[in-house]
Amino acid sequence: MKRGLVVLDPAEVPDQEWDARVDGLQWSMAEHGVDVALVYGDVSRSDDIAYLTNLCIYWNEGVLAIPAAGTPTFLTKLSPRVQPWMKRTSKVTEISSGKGFADLVAKFMLGKKNGTLGLIDAALWPSDVVDEITAAVPGWRVEPLEGLVRQQRLVPSDNEVALLRAAGRILDDAAAEAVVDESTPGGRVETVERALRNGGFLDLYPNSLSTTDGVTSFGVTGQYRTGWVHTSRVVGDDGWTGDLRAALTAAIAAAKPGATLADLTTAARTALDGLPGDAEIRWINQADLSTHGEFQPRDFQLRLGETGSVSIEVVFADGGHAAVAETVRITDGEPEYLTGSPR
Repeated sequence: MKRGLVVLDPAEVPDQEWDARVDGLQWSMAEHGVDVALVYGDVSRSDDIAYLTNLCIYWNEGVLAIPAAGTPTFLTKLSPRVQPWMKRTSKVTEISSGKGFADLVAKFMLGKKNGTLGLIDAALWPSDVVDEITAAVPGWRVEPLEGLVRQQRLVPSDNEVALLRAAGRILDDAAAEAVVDESTPGGRVETVERALRNGGFLDLYPNSLSTTDGVTSFGVTGQYRTGWVHTSRVVGDDGWTGDLRAALTAAIAAAKPGATLADLTTAARTALDGLPGDAEIRWINQADLSTHGEFQPRDFQLRLGETGSVSIEVVFADGGHAAVAETVRITDGEPEYLTGSPR
């Protein structure tokens, strides 16, 4: 359950930008011949809906219905009593509540000429929800679609970058305080929880890793407004961890427009060879950080303006793990650190 601060501030993201996000999706829908598109969200993956509306699905699940032209409607099984709060904290003006998605979708489609109904990121939908909705719209062609909204989120706008920078500062300071040598596992979590919640983060996931030779690393992934940042640090400085940090620095330096995962790995090769376990370098766009990059292709090429985390995880034969990571933005020069030195 999400339990952080929900903010809708036109000084951060103006109304025109919210409108442009929906317009961009409707343009993509027209390209795919889609008359109505549905975006599914639950508490574990609601970023697409948040990106389009600022709506926080803090519990339960919902579907955002977007016509080819006009205003989206949020379909939810939550009680109508939460609708005033939803409207105050989001760009949603139309909300329909009911006991099931079949009735809600059928009601939304009522009076519309039969056509194509697109399920955005259909591969991530619960199969029972897909079956329920498909059965509710006889005469409509139900078309599974790729991640049209996620594609819009891959390169953040100037306003989003400003918010990601703010998030990076808060996370960076909290992580630096959490990984001092005398810190304890519970104390690290308490430190970042307090700092990030007080700083306005909506959601966060702390993670602690350890190796049998006594190396501990502590990472945090957090959501600030509709964006995500990530960092992972080694506690203390023991032997081979210097090579681990050097590998991360080298990999980040290679993160330039057009770079691939192989380019990042090659740049860090010398330092990687000094590590005592198998090491893997990853790039995760901030739009995929909430799922730890589960749905991101490995054959990417970095684009100008992308923001995400570069991480290196070391895996030992005995099951031990260590990881370092920082969030950076791809520029036409040196990558911009949003967390970590030299932020």
